[in-house]
Amino acid sequence: MNEFLCFTKNGKSVSYDTVNSHAATHFADTPILRGLVVEVLKGLDIKDDNLEFDLDMGREIGTSDVVEIDDTDVVVYALRKNRKEQGYVPFTKSRAAQPNSFISIALEPDPDSSYKLSSAWIGRWDGPPFPQEPHATTESIPFWSKRAFVWGSQEVEPGSVIDDCPW
Repeated sequence: MNEFLCFTKNGKSVSYDTVNSHAATHFADTPILRGLVVEVLKGLDIKDDNLEFDLDMGREIGTSDVVEIDDTDVVVYALRKNRKEQGYVPFTKSRAAQPNSFISIALEPDPDSSYKLSSAWIGRWDGPPFPQEPHATTESIPFWSKRAFVWGSQEVEPGSVIDDCPW
Protein backbone atom coordinates (compact mmCIF):
# COMPACT_ATOMS: atom_id res chain seq x y z
CA MET A 1 0.00 0.00 0.00
CA ASN A 2 1.54 3.29 -1.10
CA GLU A 3 1.39 6.38 1.06
CA PHE A 4 2.36 9.95 0.22
CA LEU A 5 5.49 11.02 2.11
CA CYS A 6 6.27 14.58 0.93
CA PHE A 7 7.07 16.89 -1.97
CA THR A 8 10.71 17.59 -2.85
CA LYS A 9 12.01 21.15 -3.13
CA ASN A 10 11.39 21.00 -6.89
CA GLY A 11 7.80 19.80 -6.41
CA LYS A 12 8.22 16.07 -7.04
CA SER A 13 5.88 13.80 -5.11
CA VAL A 14 7.47 11.02 -3.03
CA SER A 15 5.55 8.01 -1.72
CA TYR A 16 6.51 4.66 -0.19
CA ASP A 17 5.06 1.19 0.29
CA THR A 18 4.02 1.10 3.95
CA VAL A 19 4.11 -2.70 4.19
CA ASN A 20 6.60 -4.39 1.85
CA SER A 21 9.36 -1.84 1.26
CA HIS A 22 12.78 -1.58 2.83
CA ALA A 23 11.77 1.97 3.79
CA ALA A 24 8.81 0.67 5.80
CA THR A 25 11.00 -1.69 7.82
CA HIS A 26 13.60 1.03 8.45
CA PHE A 27 10.86 3.45 9.57
CA ALA A 28 9.57 0.78 11.98
CA ASP A 29 13.08 0.05 13.31
CA THR A 30 14.06 3.74 13.62
CA PRO A 31 10.99 5.91 14.34
CA ILE A 32 12.81 9.26 13.87
CA LEU A 33 13.92 8.28 10.36
CA ARG A 34 10.69 9.22 8.56
CA GLY A 35 10.92 12.83 9.76
CA LEU A 36 14.58 13.03 8.76
CA VAL A 37 13.82 11.71 5.26
CA VAL A 38 11.06 14.31 4.85
CA GLU A 39 13.41 17.05 6.08
CA VAL A 40 16.05 16.08 3.51
CA LEU A 41 13.71 15.59 0.56
CA LYS A 42 11.86 18.88 1.17
CA GLY A 43 15.21 20.66 0.92
CA LEU A 44 16.51 19.00 -2.26
CA ASP A 45 15.86 19.24 -5.98
CA ILE A 46 15.63 15.57 -6.96
CA LYS A 47 16.62 14.54 -10.48
CA ASP A 48 16.68 11.08 -12.08
CA ASP A 49 20.49 11.02 -12.27
CA ASN A 50 20.99 10.98 -8.47
CA LEU A 51 18.43 8.71 -6.84
CA GLU A 52 20.76 6.92 -4.38
CA PHE A 53 22.75 9.18 -2.10
CA ASP A 54 23.89 9.97 1.40
CA LEU A 55 23.97 13.37 3.04
CA ASP A 56 25.78 14.71 6.09
CA MET A 57 23.10 16.45 8.15
CA GLY A 58 25.74 18.44 10.05
CA ARG A 59 24.50 17.13 13.39
CA GLU A 60 24.18 13.78 15.11
CA ILE A 61 20.85 12.35 13.94
CA GLY A 62 20.94 8.89 15.51
CA THR A 63 23.00 5.75 15.36
CA SER A 64 24.25 3.66 12.46
CA ASP A 65 23.17 0.00 12.55
CA VAL A 66 26.33 -1.17 10.75
CA VAL A 67 29.58 -1.32 12.72
CA GLU A 68 33.07 -2.65 12.15
CA ILE A 69 33.77 -6.06 13.70
CA ASP A 70 36.77 -8.28 14.39
CA ASP A 71 37.51 -11.83 15.54
CA THR A 72 36.40 -11.03 19.11
CA ASP A 73 32.79 -10.35 18.09
CA VAL A 74 29.89 -12.72 18.58
CA VAL A 75 28.35 -12.86 15.10
CA VAL A 76 25.20 -14.58 13.82
CA TYR A 77 23.58 -14.47 10.38
CA ALA A 78 19.93 -13.88 9.53
CA LEU A 79 17.52 -12.80 6.82
CA ARG A 80 16.17 -9.29 7.37
CA LYS A 81 12.43 -8.68 7.05
CA ASN A 82 11.38 -7.79 3.46
CA ARG A 83 14.92 -8.53 2.22
CA LYS A 84 15.14 -12.25 1.47
CA GLU A 85 16.68 -11.36 -1.91
CA GLN A 86 19.73 -10.01 -0.07
CA GLY A 87 20.41 -13.36 1.58
CA TYR A 88 21.94 -13.82 5.00
CA VAL A 89 23.62 -10.79 6.55
CA PRO A 90 25.89 -10.64 9.61
CA PHE A 91 24.73 -9.35 13.00
CA THR A 92 27.01 -8.67 15.93
CA LYS A 93 25.74 -9.38 19.43
CA SER A 94 28.80 -7.80 21.05
CA ARG A 95 28.83 -4.18 19.80
CA ALA A 96 26.55 -1.18 20.12
CA ALA A 97 25.33 1.12 17.36
CA GLN A 98 27.49 4.22 16.80
CA PRO A 99 26.40 7.89 16.64
CA ASN A 100 26.18 9.18 13.07
CA SER A 101 25.35 12.38 11.18
CA PHE A 102 24.68 10.81 7.76
CA ILE A 103 21.40 9.73 6.20
CA SER A 104 21.20 7.49 3.14
CA ILE A 105 18.24 7.58 0.77
CA ALA A 106 17.25 5.42 -2.22
CA LEU A 107 14.50 6.56 -4.58
CA GLU A 108 12.98 4.95 -7.67
CA PRO A 109 11.00 6.60 -10.47
CA ASP A 110 7.32 5.77 -9.98
CA PRO A 111 4.64 6.04 -12.67
CA ASP A 112 1.91 6.74 -10.07
CA SER A 113 3.88 9.55 -8.41
CA SER A 114 7.16 11.25 -9.11
CA TYR A 115 9.29 8.95 -6.94
CA LYS A 116 8.97 6.02 -4.60
CA LEU A 117 11.22 5.85 -1.53
CA SER A 118 12.67 2.33 -1.64
CA SER A 119 15.00 2.61 1.36
CA ALA A 120 16.54 4.99 3.88
CA TRP A 121 18.79 4.57 6.90
CA ILE A 122 21.06 6.43 9.26
CA GLY A 123 24.64 5.99 8.11
CA ARG A 124 26.71 6.24 4.94
CA TRP A 125 25.94 4.73 1.60
CA ASP A 126 29.09 2.68 1.37
CA GLY A 127 30.16 -0.82 0.68
CA PRO A 128 29.36 -3.40 -1.94
CA PRO A 129 26.22 -5.55 -2.13
CA PHE A 130 25.77 -8.42 0.32
CA PRO A 131 27.64 -11.62 -0.64
CA GLN A 132 24.52 -13.64 -1.52
CA GLU A 133 22.95 -10.99 -3.74
CA PRO A 134 22.99 -11.70 -7.50
CA HIS A 135 25.02 -8.53 -8.13
CA ALA A 136 27.62 -9.22 -5.42
CA THR A 137 31.17 -8.21 -6.29
CA THR A 138 34.63 -9.51 -5.42
CA GLU A 139 34.66 -6.91 -2.61
CA SER A 140 31.41 -8.20 -1.02
CA ILE A 141 32.82 -10.99 1.15
CA PRO A 142 35.90 -9.09 2.40
CA PHE A 143 33.77 -6.00 3.19
CA TRP A 144 30.93 -7.84 4.96
CA SER A 145 33.37 -10.07 6.84
CA LYS A 146 34.55 -6.93 8.67
CA ARG A 147 31.15 -5.30 9.24
CA ALA A 148 27.84 -6.33 10.75
CA PHE A 149 24.47 -4.99 11.76
CA VAL A 150 24.00 -4.47 15.49
CA TRP A 151 21.81 -7.27 16.85
CA GLY A 152 18.31 -5.98 17.58
CA SER A 153 18.59 -2.97 15.28
CA GLN A 154 16.74 -4.66 12.40
CA GLU A 155 13.80 -7.03 12.37
CA VAL A 156 14.74 -10.50 11.11
CA GLU A 157 12.64 -13.26 9.58
CA PRO A 158 11.53 -15.69 12.30
CA GLY A 159 13.59 -18.88 12.35
CA SER A 160 16.26 -17.53 10.02
CA VAL A 161 19.09 -17.02 12.54
CA ILE A 162 22.15 -19.24 11.98
CA ASP A 163 25.56 -19.32 13.67
CA ASP A 164 27.77 -20.34 10.73
CA CYS A 165 28.69 -17.96 7.93
CA PRO A 166 26.73 -19.02 4.83
CA TRP A 167 29.14 -17.52 2.33
